[in-house]
Amino acid sequence: MAFSQPNAQRELTNRKILEELQLKKQLLLKQGVASTLNSSALPVLGSSNIVTTNSDGLPNSVAANISSTQRAALQQANSQSMGFFITQDSSFGNLILPVIPRFEPNKLFIMFPCMKLKHLQELLEDVEVFEKPKIHLEQYVTPSHLSSHMMYTIQSQYGDLKDKLVADLGSGCGSLSVGASVLGAGMVVGFEIDQDALEIFRRNMEDQELFNVDVINMDVFHIPSNFYKQFDTVVMNPPFGTKYNSGIDMQFLKTALQLSTHAVYSLHKTSTRKHVIKIAEQCGANAEVLAELRYDLPSTYKFHKRKSVDIEVDFYRFLIS
Repeated sequence: MAFSQPNAQRELTNRKILEELQLKKQLLLKQGVASTLNSSALPVLGSSNIVTTNSDGLPNSVAANISSTQRAALQQANSQSMGFFITQDSSFGNLILPVIPRFEPNKLFIMFPCMKLKHLQELLEDVEVFEKPKIHLEQYVTPSHLSSHMMYTIQSQYGDLKDKLVADLGSGCGSLSVGASVLGAGMVVGFEIDQDALEIFRRNMEDQELFNVDVINMDVFHIPSNFYKQFDTVVMNPPFGTKYNSGIDMQFLKTALQLSTHAVYSLHKTSTRKHVIKIAEQCGANAEVLAELRYDLPSTYKFHKRKSVDIEVDFYRFLIS
């Protein structure tokens, strides 16, 4: 793995990672894997990959295990939003969380091969998080419940992780990188500016025994152009730019779109939706809101006066034109 180093050694490390990406790409092609750098993967047909919905538009597996209050909330959410929702256990009172894009009621849709969501969440619950989060970097923990549903949706609904070359921008402690790796990514490369976060990232990869993950100690805004269009998929939970770094979320998005040949998945505040879609279109990408959710943000810094706050957030898929 790559960490903070003198410039000459850092350039050598970056070159080695690029060479590894090229070798991995060639290997995947030789194995017949349909990397989106060349084509799209096809879902595997089979009864285990088919999900059915009831008359309310809810997946049957969800509808059978909810109370009347939860059912009413789910029906209201489904009627007003773009995604199916499931119940969740939340310390902050949230009842529902969207996890998959909307399909017509009583219609079948095909899912890509993916590990069970429960198993994925259990793995991400073991990820070590920030010891001393830094306010100027807007470091917040992505809850395992949220990150597991994000990564599960990316793979099960779109097949954008398995055998793909994945970049994780602002990778932090590595939660999304772990998720991409265990869901079958061909290779994952994190980009992180903070040395302390990198040390935690390294420990997490060692603890999970993941060997297809690398990380580069680098400012996301200074990624060399020779990394552009080297990745199938980019995942990220960027800073929202709400206190000290106005506009940083859009800078992350622009960089992600430069790195990817296929799709970018990201979280952005719902209040910025029009602006996000506009920036994506200017960069030649199609923005789709997969789900509207509330980000349970616990009190992290001294200036936080409330125990927690729920931030309205959109989960996006940006498809490269």
